[in-house]
Formats: sequence, C-alpha cells, structure tokens
Amino acid sequence: MRLKLSEWRGAWAFLVAQRATGFSRRLQPPDQGAPTSSAPKGRQGPQGLPMPPSCRPFGTGLRMRMGAIPRMGKRSGPCLALFKSTLLLLFALALSGCALKLPPGVEHSGDAWENGLGMKFVLVPPGEFVMGSSAAEIKALIARVGEGNIRPERVAPEKPDHLVRITKPLLFGRHEVTVGQFRRFVEAAGYKTDAERGGGSHVSGGLDTWEKKADANWRSPGFKQADDHPVVCVSWNDAARFIAWLNKADRARPRGWAYRLPTEAEWEWTARGPDRFEWAWGNDWDGTRANFADKSSRLPWGDKAAEDGHARTAPVGSYSPKGDTPLGLADMTGNVWEWCHDWFDPAYYETSPAKDPVNKKEGNRRVERGGGWAFTPDYCRAAFRFALEPNESYDTLGFRVVLAPAGR
Repeated sequence: MRLKLSEWRGAWAFLVAQRATGFSRRLQPPDQGAPTSSAPKGRQGPQGLPMPPSCRPFGTGLRMRMGAIPRMGKRSGPCLALFKSTLLLLFALALSGCALKLPPGVEHSGDAWENGLGMKFVLVPPGEFVMGSSAAEIKALIARVGEGNIRPERVAPEKPDHLVRITKPLLFGRHEVTVGQFRRFVEAAGYKTDAERGGGSHVSGGLDTWEKKADANWRSPGFKQADDHPVVCVSWNDAARFIAWLNKADRARPRGWAYRLPTEAEWEWTARGPDRFEWAWGNDWDGTRANFADKSSRLPWGDKAAEDGHARTAPVGSYSPKGDTPLGLADMTGNVWEWCHDWFDPAYYETSPAKDPVNKKEGNRRVERGGGWAFTPDYCRAAFRFALEPNESYDTLGFRVVLAPAGR
C-alpha cells in the first residue's frame, strides 16, 4: 500500500493514539507483563543485534510496527517525557489539514521528480528512527573489524543512540551532484572554488595520507572524470554557493520549497530508513554494491578480495539498483563523502533534540557522511560521522542536495 502525503496525517494520528495507550506498559521490563519481541528474520540490526522498532511511513508504502517502543532501561524516563512533549505536536500536524504542495506527479514515498536542470529527486516521507549507534553496537563493530583496524575515538561520536523524528517530507537528490552539473553552475556564475583560489585541494598520496596540491581542484582531481561522475575537490562553501545559484536558476522549483544541503539527521534517516540499515541496502556488506577501497583502488588498506570495477570515482548510479536504498537513492554508501548542513560536534547526540535536529552552533568543522572510494566498509556505514573545515576539499568528497519546505 502506498499512501499520499495527505493521508500520512491520519496514519500518524492513529499510530500516536496506539502508542499513547500502550506506551507506559511497553516500557516495563518483561517480568511485568510487557510483550517481548525479537527482530524478524532478515531484519536484524548490525552484527545480529536486535533492531530497535519504529514507526515507518517509508519504502513502498506505510509500514507500521505497533509492537512497540524499544525498552531503554535508565533512559525510559527521558524517552517517556519526550513522547509526551511531542504527542500534541503530532496530533496537530495530523489534524491541521495544512498540506504541503508537492510538484505535479509526486504523491507517494519513493516517487521521482526532475527539476528544470535535469537533476533527479526522490520523495522521502517524514518518519521516526533511532539515530546513531548504541554502546553494544560499537563494541560489536570493534570486535568484528579488529581493535587495531578502527580507532575507538573515531566511532565514539556515533553514541548515544537516540530517537529522532523527521516531521516534514523531503525531495532528496537521487544522485550526488555531478561534474557536469557543477560545471554548468561555474560557467553561469563565473565562480572559482576555494581550491582554485586558495592553493589547491587534498588528493590521495597512495598511502594513508592526503597531500594538498596546488594544481588539484574539481577540474583536475588527479584522475579522469566524465560529466556523470560526482564532483570532488569542492568545499562546503562551494556547495553552499552552488545551492544559492540553483535556487535562482531552477524555474521548476515548487513555490514554498528551497534547495539546501541535508541535515545530518535527514541524511541518516534517508540512508538507513526505519530498519536502521548499516549500509544503504541492508546489514550484510557486499563489495559489489558500492564504490569503496577495493583491489582496483590499489590502496594499501584496500580489500584485495573485492573488485567494484572503479579505481577512483564511479559514474553516479553505477551500482543501481542493487546498491540503492529501499526508496531508490543511489550511492548513499561509498563513491564520495557528502557534505551535510550541520556543524560537527562529537558530543552533539548527548543533547540533540528529537524533532528535526540540526546543529547550528558554529564550530570549526562541518559534517560529512557516507564514505567514499578510498575507504573501508566500516567507514562507509550509514551511522559513521566524519567532519572537515568548511573551506577544505578532498578528492574523496562531494555533495548532494535536497529540496525542502522553505525555512526548514
């Protein structure tokens, strides 16, 4: 079943009512009569851990699991308070009747839309999921990968896992912004990137190092790219300038909507979905579904037993459909890292709000997500957080854009 955006409100209201009647009971330990459940076959979390349940207007339609809220132990009090604080909000959204006007032909989750410049977008519905990684998941990851192969401080910012609610639909870029699309912007705006004006970009030196080279930029990243490859060697500032131009240049943009970078929470919701997939397609790594550090990369840490077909970047959508998310977004795992809107704070999850979180507190680095062609599968996980200064650029880093209700 696929529901229109206007029909999600009623489903939300019904779901909220169901949760309200059974929420306290479901937070009790099993010996007090609360039902226990295990993840259905094929829907286990990373490393076989139980998958936190969620409500899910996602995928090919609205799939809801009424069977409950995850028990959070000592965190059940804050979780209950959070639920109560958002209950009226959800009912208000459900009953207000204030529909957002979507582009013609876009009504269901997963519907595609093409803007006036030929960029493709996918409708991602509102929803709720558990963002980040639990201490148990981090411990299992380190045990699986090997303590010497992943630094605990690198994955620590994924903690704690926490409930997040995305309250508005998004039109999410199906692909990363391409070289051809970025060139159109540069030629129309007469723009020079940070790398072109500021001494170059960082490129792989073949070992565990990236060197800043004065002649490296989006036009010449050190390897051959065609117009359908994701643009790289672009900074967060460059992405912001592209988006400012796009908002003016695209005459097909729906009224009341604006282009921007995705927030970190929106990115993870879109990449993981309500099932909290470890990678875009699921919880089992498959090196043929993504562009990562494999044999062809010729990197010392590359997987010599895997061959993804590309030494550096791959044309966007090269691994579709098998590497796509359930909604059909390509390259959310690997190919190139993607800038997000947020400032990076390794401790942000400890205090972040549940509703549409975005870290606006200025820092010295911006978030990037998704992994890239020079990185191993553990770095390409949908929960992994990386960050760079907004004027920096690398040959492994690009971006994609979303179209969202203005002011969001």
